[in-house]
Amino acid sequence: MRRLIPTLALLTAVSSPLPADAQPTPDTILHGGKIITVDDYFSIQQAVAISGERIAAVGTDADILTLAGPGTTFVDLDGRTMIPGLIDNHNHIIRATEYWPNEARLDGVSSRAEALARFRAKTDSLPADQWLMSLGGWTENQFEGDQSGFTLAELDEIAGERPAFIQSTYQHAFGNTAFFRALGIPLVARSANQLGSSPIANFVERDADGRVTGRINGEMPMFRIATTLLPEVPEASQINGIRETFTYLNSIGLTAVYDPAGGGIRPESYDRIWALAATEDLTLRVFHTLARGAIPRTPEEAEGLIEEIRAARPFQGNRTLDLIAMGENYYMPIRDSLAGPVDPAPEDLAVARNILVAAADGGWSVQTHIMNAATIGRFLDVVEDVNREFPMRQLRWTITHADLVDRTQIDRMRALGMNLQLRSISVLYEPQRVRLFEQHGDDALDIPPLRMIESSGIPWGLGTDGTKAAQINPFVSLWWAVTGLALNGERVLGQTLTREEALIAHTRSNAYLMFQEANIGAIRPGLLADLLVLDRDYLTVPENEIREILPIATLVGGKVVWGAL
Repeated sequence: MRRLIPTLALLTAVSSPLPADAQPTPDTILHGGKIITVDDYFSIQQAVAISGERIAAVGTDADILTLAGPGTTFVDLDGRTMIPGLIDNHNHIIRATEYWPNEARLDGVSSRAEALARFRAKTDSLPADQWLMSLGGWTENQFEGDQSGFTLAELDEIAGERPAFIQSTYQHAFGNTAFFRALGIPLVARSANQLGSSPIANFVERDADGRVTGRINGEMPMFRIATTLLPEVPEASQINGIRETFTYLNSIGLTAVYDPAGGGIRPESYDRIWALAATEDLTLRVFHTLARGAIPRTPEEAEGLIEEIRAARPFQGNRTLDLIAMGENYYMPIRDSLAGPVDPAPEDLAVARNILVAAADGGWSVQTHIMNAATIGRFLDVVEDVNREFPMRQLRWTITHADLVDRTQIDRMRALGMNLQLRSISVLYEPQRVRLFEQHGDDALDIPPLRMIESSGIPWGLGTDGTKAAQINPFVSLWWAVTGLALNGERVLGQTLTREEALIAHTRSNAYLMFQEANIGAIRPGLLADLLVLDRDYLTVPENEIREILPIATLVGGKVVWGAL
């Protein structure tokens, strides 16, 4: 996967463009740049010709400029670097559109002071009746220096009379006085019968005098409840949120996302994004998995999912929006976490097999959330059994996260035609990461084993697991993969990649995992013109500046959707 076999057409188009009379007259020529193509040779070129939505030719200035016609628009890149649009292979972005207009994102923020400044800036931009939110994607551990939580007084000063709900990944949250009042939670309670009737009252932290501190504990159980207590999202608000979300992602360099559904997502969110795509051009390509509410926990609930799998059909969309897989979570007894593996009972493995048989029989790709080696091994036993009945090599089934996968399991996956999706979550130095270092010492630097996976040759790609569990800036992910550092400066990764390997993993490799290698992932003739013009050179800036790179222009299908040329 890392280096695909080049075709004669690619060799011809890149090294010496076709004769002028054999080429369509390009609409636009971008020239005078450093074009990092991420093609099969990782070649560096100077100019790109675009016809319609697609790239017509790539090569030297001298060769590409000869293709111009009377209507061609010329853009001088003035030496700037261009790369393919970046692709996140694991980003719960559809769910994020629900409250995006209310959110202060802390992607890449490395100081507590800057976080407070972002809360204040978002508050200043909101209508008076709107909540202030920051729904995950950060943790206090990512800050250099002061890593203390946010106080009730600080959030009261920033948000005033509007409720504020500030979520630290899936660990805990902070609220202001207006938030607790909105939920009917007393600010002072000296006994259990004074806590009020709110379903999250028991998670609210109080001091010795019974006063709320502003912090709400409880991890995932609390967040499952808290999600249901947030304000309703009117359709018009979410439609606006979709546009704002996609624009933000364009501004940080993303042009395509693989969305794996997730808990708490409202079914209407899918309806709204599909309806919007029918009436206007989206600025972000979204490929998603089969939507499902609560993860099935029993055989009876799994039967409902099997019915959905049989009733639906993948690949009925287009190159902008499509349903392409089932997963990532589809049966709770086989789902694990970094806390440790699971050992499903034989009857649960049989249920998982039934789900996978239905998927394979229907031509579904499957994305499976597993992290530990022992769980991966048990899961692969089931997959190998299914494969004997329904060969799945062409379905590109994927294990996502796979933080503790070993080489033997990778070899088994390769034999099945499976792939890996890895995430940059440890760039936050999140509490689970701290526990891994406490448990494993320096061996935790091999979680995930990026170098071993890259050297194995198995198809794999790099994503984030945003927007709640992790940050979503792809340049932060690239920086993490190259330097091995967390945002707070701690080393969290021992098996790092070269800049070239990391960029391939965030572009061309992800396109393959999403069945889109004929459309996106590189700068070569025939592919869609999803391009980034950067404010600095990804290949030559000091390593620590990689996380600061921003596009000065983002193009999707040849159109500028962010910035300007």
